[in-house]
Amino acid sequence: MFAFSNQQQNSEEIDSSTPFVAASDGDLALLQKSLQHLSLPATVADSNGLTLLHSAASYNQIEVMRWVLSQPNIDVNAKDSDGDTPLHHCDQMSAAKILVEEAKVDYRIKNSDGQTALQVKEEEANEMGGEMDDGEEDEDFKNLEELVGYLRSLP
Repeated sequence: MFAFSNQQQNSEEIDSSTPFVAASDGDLALLQKSLQHLSLPATVADSNGLTLLHSAASYNQIEVMRWVLSQPNIDVNAKDSDGDTPLHHCDQMSAAKILVEEAKVDYRIKNSDGQTALQVKEEEANEMGGEMDDGEEDEDFKNLEELVGYLRSLP
């Protein structure tokens, strides 16, 4: 996944990765500017099939998610090269709720490993929980447990 720092970029520094960096960082102005500068639609995907919605959902960038979802022809169930949808990439319940309740994603879609988003997140939670010391509280783990609980509650 991406690990980006939030930095100012001017037109000379905008390249094909800029929209994805901006989506991950929650920088809507830079996202819009870079798409315009590169003449790209909001439906753009990188070489791994990651869309702007994947990038924003991965980092719980709610404002960017809502903007992307408001654009024409967005495939809310787009799969990356691993068959993961934006929902598979969510690590927080708030992003998942937007995808499920507002964008009406198909939360039953399985990735290339035959796993739904719920199964992927349960596996991640089990791995993360096993790595923590007794009594240790981790914000990421709490967010993941909350997300798993939400996904389990879906019909």
